Amino acid sequence: SDAFNGDAVAMALLGGAILGCTVGFKTGVIGEVLGVSGSTRGLLMKPTPGKFCFVLGLVLSGVLMNAVYGGFDEFAASDRDAGERVRLFLRLGFGGIMVGFGTALGNGCTSGHGLTGLARLTLRSWAAVPCFMVTAMLAATAFGTATDLVPKPRQLEDVPELADTATWAGVLVALLLIAMAVLWVLRATLFPEAAEATPLKVLAELVSGLIFGCGLALSTMSQPIKVAGFLDWGSGAWDPSLAFVMGGALCITFPFFQLLERRNEPKPLLGGSGFGLPPKGKPLDWNLFIGTAMFGAGWGTCGMCPGPIWVCVGGKPSPEIVVAVLGMLLGMGTWVIWQKLRARAATKVEPISSTPVVPVEASEPVKDEHRPASAKRLDEILRDHSNLS
Repeated sequence: SDAFNGDAVAMALLGGAILGCTVGFKTGVIGEVLGVSGSTRGLLMKPTPGKFCFVLGLVLSGVLMNAVYGGFDEFAASDRDAGERVRLFLRLGFGGIMVGFGTALGNGCTSGHGLTGLARLTLRSWAAVPCFMVTAMLAATAFGTATDLVPKPRQLEDVPELADTATWAGVLVALLLIAMAVLWVLRATLFPEAAEATPLKVLAELVSGLIFGCGLALSTMSQPIKVAGFLDWGSGAWDPSLAFVMGGALCITFPFFQLLERRNEPKPLLGGSGFGLPPKGKPLDWNLFIGTAMFGAGWGTCGMCPGPIWVCVGGKPSPEIVVAVLGMLLGMGTWVIWQKLRARAATKVEPISSTPVVPVEASEPVKDEHRPASAKRLDEILRDHSNLS
């Protein structure tokens, strides 16, 4: 393929390195795994200022990079006939639904399983990544995604070059270092005695989303046609350069997590009880394989996973992008409703306890034994899905 050359590989490596640095930044500063689908799903299950600011940062990164860097495609639906437009919207909507439900069921996407799980040598992620990669390639090839997502021709000045990518990569690394220094100073100045600087963690979430989204733009992951060119083996113009995005990121995240997990009781920069890393020993199950296969099929169909969808919302907002993001939210929302129904159903089959009911004063906090079983079940689901995207 003409799109696969040395410059494309270098741009993918640089963009991937920014993604890896941002994963390390969020984990080291906040103590949580960077996961785009996990943060998006969290907005539907249990919204927090941190999750909102992370997603907001992704959207703002699209606005910023479209203004100063370029590289965003337009689907050109208005240039197609009625049948082609309907097919394009169906493709994006269906793909978005599969991406949303699949990442929720499989508990992760390319960021959580790929950039963090592989680096931590987690068995579930080493099973998930090949699963969604294979199904994405099968779906993209079977449905002719690269042919269907041909964008409008770009203006020459809107085509980023390697020098632009290298410059912005350097700027973003500098911004991460400056952000760490500023957060450290603010922590020592404003919260010297506090066990955890929660307001600063919200600010760090915004920075993480902003820089991570910029990394997606630099790596060309925010270009659906570029992604389709990598996943669609039947287009006759296969472009393997995106494989180097994950390679560039893992060059950063692998040594970071290996060193972090060898430290004795490490603490995040902004405080807290420790690092909220998902357990490594969780066994493989059907939800993982079915969910990641659904995510892969959706990714291969629409050419976008959760992070790039949010970046494109800010970079090139259009009816096509709106359909994709609504599809993703619908898929995740369906999974959330399903989990709540399961939690309620579980309470109906529980035997009635012979233990007498103990009255609880309104002024007292509700103890765990007095909480409804459905609430306990939902808490378990939230814990299982809170840290991995």
